[in-house]
Amino acid sequence: MSATARRRPALSGVFCPMITPFDDAGGLDESGARRLVDRLVEAGDHVMVLGTSGELPILPTAVADRMVDLVAEQLAGRGTFVCGVGDVGTERAVANAERAARAGADLVAVTTPYYYPVDEASIRRHYLEIAERSEVPVALYNIPVNTHTPLTRDLVARLADHPNIVAIKDSGGDRDFFSWLLEQKDAHGLAVLQGTDEANATDYWSAGADGYVSGLENVVPGAMNALAAAVRTGDGAAAAAAQAQLDAVAGLTTRAFWLSVLKSGAALQGIGSGRVSAPLPQLPAELESELRSELVAMGRLPRMAGATV
Repeated sequence: MSATARRRPALSGVFCPMITPFDDAGGLDESGARRLVDRLVEAGDHVMVLGTSGELPILPTAVADRMVDLVAEQLAGRGTFVCGVGDVGTERAVANAERAARAGADLVAVTTPYYYPVDEASIRRHYLEIAERSEVPVALYNIPVNTHTPLTRDLVARLADHPNIVAIKDSGGDRDFFSWLLEQKDAHGLAVLQGTDEANATDYWSAGADGYVSGLENVVPGAMNALAAAVRTGDGAAAAAAQAQLDAVAGLTTRAFWLSVLKSGAALQGIGSGRVSAPLPQLPAELESELRSELVAMGRLPRMAGATV
């Protein structure tokens, strides 16, 4: 493991797991992706590419490769650059981490392996192999709703001993587990990032989360940062206003496939076409109309520079 792998990036604040915007033909909307990077930076967000919101498990390799390079180029060091690299097998995840390192990523987020059943010892070997071979620091990414293999307290505590494992992104939805991560932070030494449950974001910030990885920032950039700032300063009114914006979009994600809501919202703002990768479902027209109304009410549909709407 090289010395660069021991460099610890800034791991606090808001991280947006970017959508991968497609054009009408299903190709990568490169200009839209660049605009999205810029508006996230302007909103004070760090950027995650090829996370769950970025459709890593389903993207063609060429699209994933291009998305990593494009985002790295557009971000140009203006914030922390995180790449999702989780995969079915260890060697595939290592190859993804190598791609991220070549692009200059600051951190790679690694899910537990999925598809084949694996025991806890196998998961531990998986992470340690990636951490040893990655030129980029590693964040554990717990998202059992998709991988079906959750990280446990014991496994987190043992993996945290590796010097190249520096953070955990928890999208498990288990509030007791997240509370344990915060309570034991001095013991395990990992930065603790919340990765789901934006409806309770005020509580998580108040509890001491280091950061939030929020896909809603694709549609309401800056709302999560505003909420964090309001919690820090004790401004209840500002916190409620920011939480209300998050809730308006989050509410729609409970009524349709959540990613189609994010991609349709971005499309209404001039980024991408709203398409998701087949066979994922598109947003029904009636919900798109509701989403448009919510964004208009929030003042989130002004014409953007370069937008086509």
